[in-house]
Amino acid sequence: MDNRKIIVGFQLLASAILWFLSRSMIEWSFLKFYQLRRIPGAIGIREGVPVVLALVLFVVLYKRRRVNEVLDEVVSELRKVSWPSMADVKKSTVVVILCIVFASGILASFDFLWGKVIGFLLHS
Repeated sequence: MDNRKIIVGFQLLASAILWFLSRSMIEWSFLKFYQLRRIPGAIGIREGVPVVLALVLFVVLYKRRRVNEVLDEVVSELRKVSWPSMADVKKSTVVVILCIVFASGILASFDFLWGKVIGFLLHS
């Protein structure tokens, strides 16, 4: 696998996200349910459990051959993608914004028109 650094980086990123989410969930639980803070070793639980979960996820992702094969294929395919230039991205962005403004104008016009028609019919 020539993409090993990228794959390990992805695995570290996934582990960091799990650490952050689990730490946030435990912190929220401690704030929401006051009695949880009274558990002996609550600070150790709050700090240790997310680290253990992140380490377990990293080891599982690192050791699974199939996961590494899929990630290697993904990185290989992404290397083949022809990315647009900055000028093309800017032009496409302007076109999309203009189309959104045009469609919004048409929808706003129909909404205003139907609002007037319905208002006229209800008040007559």
